[in-house]
Order: sequence, then C-alpha cells, then structure tokens
Amino acid sequence: MISPRGRPSAPVIIMKIRQLFSATLLLAIGAPTWAQTPTEELARVLRAKQIITAAEFEQIVKAGPSGEVGQLAAILREKGIITAAEAANLSGGASPSAPTSVASTAKPPSAGSAMVADRSGKQGDPGSESTRKLNFYGTLLFNAYFNDGASNNVDIPSFALPRTSGPQNNFGATARQTRLGLSYSGLTAAGANVSGTVEADFFGGAPALTNGVNMDIVRMRLAYGRLDWKRFAIEAGQDWTIFAPLNPTSFAEFAIPEFSASGNLWIRTPQIRTEWKSGLGKQRTFLWQLAALDPNIGDDLAAYTTARQPRAGELGRLPSVETRLAFSSPIASRTATVGVSGHWGAAKNTNTIGGIAETRSFQSWGVAADYSLPILSFLTISGEAFAGRALGVFSGGIAQTVQPLGQPGANGVGSRGGWLQVQLNLTKRWQSNTAYGIDAPVLGNLLSGSRSKNQSYMSNMVYRFSPNLAFALEWRRFLTNYRNQQAANNIGDHFNLAAAYTF
Repeated sequence: MISPRGRPSAPVIIMKIRQLFSATLLLAIGAPTWAQTPTEELARVLRAKQIITAAEFEQIVKAGPSGEVGQLAAILREKGIITAAEAANLSGGASPSAPTSVASTAKPPSAGSAMVADRSGKQGDPGSESTRKLNFYGTLLFNAYFNDGASNNVDIPSFALPRTSGPQNNFGATARQTRLGLSYSGLTAAGANVSGTVEADFFGGAPALTNGVNMDIVRMRLAYGRLDWKRFAIEAGQDWTIFAPLNPTSFAEFAIPEFSASGNLWIRTPQIRTEWKSGLGKQRTFLWQLAALDPNIGDDLAAYTTARQPRAGELGRLPSVETRLAFSSPIASRTATVGVSGHWGAAKNTNTIGGIAETRSFQSWGVAADYSLPILSFLTISGEAFAGRALGVFSGGIAQTVQPLGQPGANGVGSRGGWLQVQLNLTKRWQSNTAYGIDAPVLGNLLSGSRSKNQSYMSNMVYRFSPNLAFALEWRRFLTNYRNQQAANNIGDHFNLAAAYTF
C-alpha cells in the first residue's frame, strides 16, 4: 500500500499499480484451474439471499474443501434452519445408506476435464443449458419506525440533527428497503467457475409528487462478474469494497448498513479486484485481496443529477487502490477470522480564492482491522476499528470528506473510530445482537458547527419463524456533537419493527 504521508509522482504510482497487477496476473496464470466446489456455489447463493452474512460466507470459503461442508452445516444449525441431526449428516455423520455429499467426495476436475455435473447429477458439456443456473432472489422487507428526535433520515437515521425547538417525534412505515437480485452460475472458462450478480433495492429516492413518498426509485446495489479458481479469483463490476468489509446485523438498517457514520465504513463501488487464498494446514487459511476502484471520495454535490462531473477524486487522475490480508482458523465447529485492510487514493481540491483559481493535491487514505470471533457455540464477537483521512465516501468522518481550500480540512477530514457487536444465538429461532459504534473526526479539520462526534448504541431481537420468514425488533440511540456549538448537541432514539421474507 502506498504511504499516505508521501506524494509520489503520477508515473511512479502508475508503475507501482502495474507491478501489483502484473504479479496478480502471474498468480492467475500459475494458479490451479480447479473450479470452485458446489458447496462454495451454494454458500454464495445463500449469501445473496441474506440467509448467511458476508462474514459467514468468508468463513465457509476459508474452511477449504475438507471443512467447508461442516462449516456451512454449523452456521445453518445455529440459525435454526436445520436440526443438529441434519447438520451431523451433512458434516459426515450420515448413515451408510444416506446420500453422500458431492462437495465432500468429488475431486476438483483437472485442467483438461471436459465434463461437469448438471442439476440431476449427470455429466454434460461445460456451459451447456443444463448446467447454467439463473437464480432470482430477494428479501421483501417491511419496516415500521418511531423517532423521538430529529435525524438526517427518519427510516434509517445515521446521526441526530442539531437540537431545535420545533416538533421532532415522528412515526412512519416503508417497504423501500426491499431487495431483489439475479445471480448466474454454471458456466466454466479456462477451468474457472463463471458467475455474476446484479442486485437492486428501492432506496434511490422519491419523485417530487404530492403522493410520491411511496413511489420509491430503483437503486443499483451490485453488478459484477467473477472468475473463481480453487485458490484464485478475478472480479469486475460494482461490489462491496474489501476495505473494512464487515457490517453489524440488522433488519432495521438494511439498505444502509448499521452504524453508517458511527464507525462502520462501507461502500459498494465499481472495481476490479483479485483474490488469492492458501491453506496453512489444519483448516487454517490465508486470504490476500487487491483492488483498483473508482476514485470518487464522497464529495459529490447533494443536488440530484444524471450528469456526473469530475470531483476531487476523479481530478486525482488515478484509481483508488485497496488491499486486505485475512487469516482464519477453526474454533470448535466454527471459524475465527482476523483481517487488516488499507485504502489509498489521490485527489485534488480546487477553489477560487480572491478571483484566482487554486488547486491543491491531497490523499484519501485509511487503515482498518476487522475480526469475527466465535467465543462460544452461541456467542460471537465481531467488529472493526479504523483511522484515516477523506473517507466520506465510506461514511467516515461522519460523512464529511473535505473542506474548501483556505479552510481547516482542505487536505481532507481526518477521522478514527469503529464498532463492536456481541451476537447471541439464544435458541434455534431467537437471536440477539447488541453493538456500539463511534466516529470521531479530527477537530482541527472541522469548521464551527460541523459534526464533531457521533456515537450509536443498538440492540435487537430477531425471531426466525421459518428459514424464509423473520421478524425483528430494534432500538438504536445516537448521540451527535457539533463543534463549538454545545447547545446543538442532540440525542435521538429510533425504534424499528421489521418483517422480512427471503426467497
């Protein structure tokens, strides 16, 4: 990762990026050409349907061919989707007469293999119609909410607005967090599994009509294609970034992740990335990810527009780059994962001062640590910690990226923070999540009246009536401070009742 303190010239940076991607391409050429296993393919579908989380999917993949079936079975058992006996059967405890798991017995095909199994288990040509799968999935989500204070967004609040004397309590309901998607798999190329996903929700805003509040506009979330080998993958399109990849668990904050602007960095953005994983013995795995991304840093104008103009990140004339290293190790029947990641991007701040156009180069950068630790069979602790500058596109700095030239923060708003979640799987149907998050920008980078600290507390209860139907009740409190305006500091409580049907 390029140091945020230095300012290398553009040719040097371009050369470094070329060297990094040359190395990854060499890995691709020399990587095993085995296609990903059916278990990984199934886990990817379950992640897309929100039945398992991104962190749980990563645990399954990192368990490797010898442990991925048991890891998936353990996760589904904890969620109450399958019984303990069914999990034992999937993990290898089935009776001799029981069907054998394909993922646990089938060897990866060799580079010259010309046969793949179709849905019925028969053999056919790679890429034939019988092997291609187009899966329509989604989550139909209803939310009813109550707020006892003014916030930036009533149905998914991120921070409290300055204290006012006007009415602030409000109630409402929405279905705009509903999510729909298509995933494709079954085609092979150069020994790799070809897959793709496109996903949207209805969080793109409302038309300017008197009754337009519930005519929500479709918003693109994901649109990417992947090539997966046994230990190497290439992906291109819009996806979650590899920088600070985890999110707390919530059905109330579904379209925008929980603790956005309160310590949880996140964004889905166009990118090209590579992934390399290696087994370290005893089901321990190592993962290295590298990505080049759209350089936007989150300083777009608030007005709605269909024409994109270059902002500070685009004026930097280079893609942003990210990398992440993660290590996983089994704990009992589950997997613990610890990762470190970094983000860097070049940017230019422009403004007219005294009638003279001025430009100043600066850098967007960040470092983060993430962890998911299964302490007991029913207890998991997860979270992230970060520090960086000009991270507004990730909602860092309480969604404050850069100030105008001549003002504090003209080189980017520095910030640090993080979040911690304790998850309890109380029974097969009941789950509890309790979490805390904080984002604390550098005061010297803020103007008077800017958001100077944002904290959030959250607790929810999730009841899974069936594998497809879930109900959740959540309480969240956010405490927002404003620089040099103590009277504006405000506290807000958000109560949310959710009903979700996943298919």
